[in-house]
Amino acid sequence: MATNRQDYITLLENNHCKAFIAFDQDYNIFRAKIYNNIFPWEKTIQKCIFLNQIHSNIITCYDKNFHFDADGVISNEKNVALCILSADCLPLLLYDDKNKVIAALHSGRKGCFENILKEAILKMQESFNTQAKNLKLIISAGICAKNYKINGEILNYSKKNFVSFLYENMFDLKALVKFQAKELGVEDIFDINLCTFDDKRFFSYRENKTPKRIASVIYLKD
Repeated sequence: MATNRQDYITLLENNHCKAFIAFDQDYNIFRAKIYNNIFPWEKTIQKCIFLNQIHSNIITCYDKNFHFDADGVISNEKNVALCILSADCLPLLLYDDKNKVIAALHSGRKGCFENILKEAILKMQESFNTQAKNLKLIISAGICAKNYKINGEILNYSKKNFVSFLYENMFDLKALVKFQAKELGVEDIFDINLCTFDDKRFFSYRENKTPKRIASVIYLKD
């Protein structure tokens, strides 16, 4: 499914939807703003939506009540790209093929622990009548378990609440997300299986505390 180019990876493409990772520049400069198309190779995109990403499980809808202080956004508008910034946290992209609805989520440790995926699916159900069985979940590039070491209070909390995803003091965020997805009824899951810590094409906050971010993007086509 994934098609690799030098600074771009296609995650999904069909007649109605496209998703990709862009890492040709630092996309953190676009945080908490709406732009015209900033991806010149995607000719049909008209707007690009970037959230503030506050490490929450808050979901906003791209409508008259839209706000930037969230970690997930949903939309059914054509040619509007929902963009997630990351440098280890998991970008989660959702596509409802039946109702033609999309979502983009920033799911770091806190988002995973607070089940931001569930909040997004509930919001999609409420706003667009989405059913989990019709959803495709895409897990974009993020940190893998062998590079995600935790300790202290976070380790103790994980032992009490998420021990199945803990390997000594290494936590598997992707495995937790996949478990949550299946619990919610999402069966169609695609994991690009790329680690931002290991793959030097990407930025990794864990590696060097970089402020730079890649972008994981999804949009609906006309």
